Amino acid sequence: MHKSRSFYTLSTLLGIVFAVTLYRYYMLTQAAGVIDLYADEAYYWGWAHHFDFGYYSKPPMVAWLIMLGTSLFGDTFVGIKIMSLFVYIFTTLNIYFLAKELFDDDEIAFFSALAFFTLPAVWLSSLIISTDVPFLFFWSLAMLFFVKALKSDSWRDWIVTGIAGGGGLLSKYTMIIFVVSAFIYLALSPRYRAHLKNPKLYGAMGLAALIYSPNLWWNYTHEFVSFKHTSRDNAHITGLHFHVGKMLEFLGSQFGVFGPILFGWLLAILPRYRTLRQDEGFKLLWWFIVPMFALIVTVSLLSRAFANWSAPMYVASTLLVVAWLLRRHYRRWLYAAIAVNILFGVAFYHLHDITRALGIELTKKTDPYRRVLGWKKLGEEVGKILKAHPGARLLSDDRKEMAELIFYTRISPENAVKWNPRHTLRDHYELTTDMQDHIGEDFIFVTSHRNVAGILERFEKAEKIETITIPLYKDYTMVFDVYYLKHFKGYR
Repeated sequence: MHKSRSFYTLSTLLGIVFAVTLYRYYMLTQAAGVIDLYADEAYYWGWAHHFDFGYYSKPPMVAWLIMLGTSLFGDTFVGIKIMSLFVYIFTTLNIYFLAKELFDDDEIAFFSALAFFTLPAVWLSSLIISTDVPFLFFWSLAMLFFVKALKSDSWRDWIVTGIAGGGGLLSKYTMIIFVVSAFIYLALSPRYRAHLKNPKLYGAMGLAALIYSPNLWWNYTHEFVSFKHTSRDNAHITGLHFHVGKMLEFLGSQFGVFGPILFGWLLAILPRYRTLRQDEGFKLLWWFIVPMFALIVTVSLLSRAFANWSAPMYVASTLLVVAWLLRRHYRRWLYAAIAVNILFGVAFYHLHDITRALGIELTKKTDPYRRVLGWKKLGEEVGKILKAHPGARLLSDDRKEMAELIFYTRISPENAVKWNPRHTLRDHYELTTDMQDHIGEDFIFVTSHRNVAGILERFEKAEKIETITIPLYKDYTMVFDVYYLKHFKGYR
């Protein structure tokens, strides 16, 4: 049934999205002087210094976004992050039009888009540049044109579906789950099952594979390091060992990612498949949630899963919960869910102001910003030391510390080297730097580790310059030792 209420229009939605985006942009500019880059952001910024079709642990899209952002807005804190704000606008529009395609209901489309745009995960991710930002855009775009293609069977819609699929694969490898969901849904849908024999479907898949192929070739020429990282370091499944606590921890985190009310309703709705399958829209959404959800819950049980791994399922989850609540006239639940999520987002943005006003002293355990504090100060101190020792390269024994130091000292990435005596391939720096190429050279070694005698002995002379201490909380101080290391003798 089509509903048209004057308030639930695209122009109203765009007005809200524009206003919230301006607020988020203001908070981003204010954050530039208060917090620092997250280590992974600095890491991806390093990738963005040279165009490539692949990087150590991820496909290239996040690095390309940073290239675009810094070329338009400068090589700064804001320039690195700002594309997230723009991309989420278009992702929200994808969800609006997807809801229109599935339910032909202005109210469902409006609130689906609004609910997504105000998810706690989106509040956080709007101020962070990560692989999820482009991934969610391409996933939602692929869903939108997949639904349109099922109805129209036009080459245009199938081609856009393929382009979106390829873009998704260049953003995050879990885009492959989209194909699993689509094929299961088609196999179980009498209305659209004939598309399993449709050459246009396989043409779209071929186009997606073609768009993705440069990254596959890059992996082939780099020992498939991205795939090895994904299977070894991310999933980290080493055997049939059950970790119920880790699974419960993951499920608990989803109340924060999706919002407590929306996730509670999602858990209540998903078991009702017999009811949901009677509506083609609900049925499709269910199959674009459950395979991903089941996979990640299983991984969390066998190993561990990070909260953001569930991100793509929340495109369909938002539509499913919103449509369910509105169809059953549970509007108060929906209004409360969105209000709570907005409250969470604003409170998160202003957490330090709120705690100061209330006289609450945050600690390392209670401050969610703890990982983005202190790095600029460290970079400034190390930068002074590097200037006092011209010709010395930066040496680090930690990926995250190295990424932050490269950004905040503003040295060229080519002048930084990772300590890697075993010649492993555990990060981008181990893939692209080798100390053996710098025998006889001098280094400024910055480390948070205390037992570094094995490193110091590989140089003709090792001089401790200073210990940098950066107090952050009453229960935590960042401590780094800085050494001037002369004439590297080689690992052996």
